[in-house]
Amino acid sequence: MVGNNHLKKDMYLKSVRDINLDHPTVLKVQILRAKCRNPLCPKKSFILPISGVSKYARATDRLKKEALDSIVLDNVSILRASRRMTRSYNTTGSKSSFDRWKQKEADRYEFKEIISQLEFSGILSLDDYKPLRSNSYDLFASDAKTGRILYLETQGVSQGRGKVVKFLETLKGFGLKPWAIVFDLWSAFPKSVQKVFPGILIQYDHFHVMNQIHRYLKNALLQFRRQLKEAGLKDLQEEIWQHKWRLLKNMDRWTLQDHFIIEDLMKVYRGTVVEKILLFKECLFQLFNNVQSRQEAFQKRDELYEQTWWRSSWHLTKVMQLLMSPKFPYMLTYLDYPEIPRAGNSETLIRTWRQIERVRYGFKTQKGKQNHLKLYQIKHYLNDNFTRNTEK
Repeated sequence: MVGNNHLKKDMYLKSVRDINLDHPTVLKVQILRAKCRNPLCPKKSFILPISGVSKYARATDRLKKEALDSIVLDNVSILRASRRMTRSYNTTGSKSSFDRWKQKEADRYEFKEIISQLEFSGILSLDDYKPLRSNSYDLFASDAKTGRILYLETQGVSQGRGKVVKFLETLKGFGLKPWAIVFDLWSAFPKSVQKVFPGILIQYDHFHVMNQIHRYLKNALLQFRRQLKEAGLKDLQEEIWQHKWRLLKNMDRWTLQDHFIIEDLMKVYRGTVVEKILLFKECLFQLFNNVQSRQEAFQKRDELYEQTWWRSSWHLTKVMQLLMSPKFPYMLTYLDYPEIPRAGNSETLIRTWRQIERVRYGFKTQKGKQNHLKLYQIKHYLNDNFTRNTEK
């Protein structure tokens, strides 16, 4: 209904597609153009808004929402989402239309607005990864407590401290003020983080620490296997190959069968690097899992360093060098601050994001990638309950 300050100027009908489970539906929507009678109006005439239909749109808002939910929440390609709408809702929509709806919807939001509503815990997780079908690397920020992706950005082929600083300053511009951060052993991270967030607590991701240690242990076992091959001990070589993952498995995950098999292997390989690897793993387990304080962890590390049985192995020596390095205190921050997780969630979230990339055979542009992340945050984390503070 036209108000007192507006005068009806003209009216016409517009065809708008809608969803229907039974048959194809095209709505005839009455469009009213009104003329403002107030001389101070910035526009002399304008179209009155219609609930459920956006301006210039040829599809209802609920049709577009259903299409975007299929793309973002169900993680299907735009082509499959288009076919689903035809098959299930008796409506049509081209691939280009769906892509246009997606980009237009994402452009309505800013990361700063979205992140302000994600209830950031104050503990940041930072990692880098190589996107699908890309020669460059992306930096990946998430909430270490809630497991939510916060932001990602392409860094180019080369990586350096300057790019990390720029990325962190972007996060700071979004209003993030972390008091603790979890990341891997990349040497560019600590100084970059401390430059942007002075006084922040640093925790090296336990997963990445153990991954690097595990790599040394595996190489030590493979080197011993090569020595058996050179000595002509083919049966022993094949036995080591058969049980290599059992020997490298975390001891707290051994089954009853594993215990019996390891006990038999120890009778054969006593005094070799196989026995040293098992002993070293036990020491590492005590060091990282059976300590209650930083002082106790340092004591166990120093006691291991004073022993000599591991020194004949180059790979075990490299592990000890890592434990004796200045990085070791950053592996233990969680002992002084129990609210800081020992390991971040970046690897799990990166796997989730890779699944999103795989459906699309990789994102072509950074804008397309970030637009999808915006919609993912709004629909997956906020359940479409986004509150806009100020209109764009």
